[in-house]
Amino acid sequence: MTTRERFVTPVTCPECALNGSATWEESERGDLETRIKSVSDGFTIDPSGTEIVCTDCGIKATVGKTLSRSEMK
Repeated sequence: MTTRERFVTPVTCPECALNGSATWEESERGDLETRIKSVSDGFTIDPSGTEIVCTDCGIKATVGKTLSRSEMK
């Protein structure tokens, strides 16, 4: 069995500035595709499995950059 590499990246809701993280994993096919494995409390993975959504706001999260409330204006 081949071990798939995992990656962790910050996620932020652009509406309420909730910060968290998402864990991604390489696909089983061994190509460059990744899939979302898990997300921090306060976020969910949409039914398609490709987007991360804030559970409070219902807004798509920003991946890769952590925002503070002062940066949102």
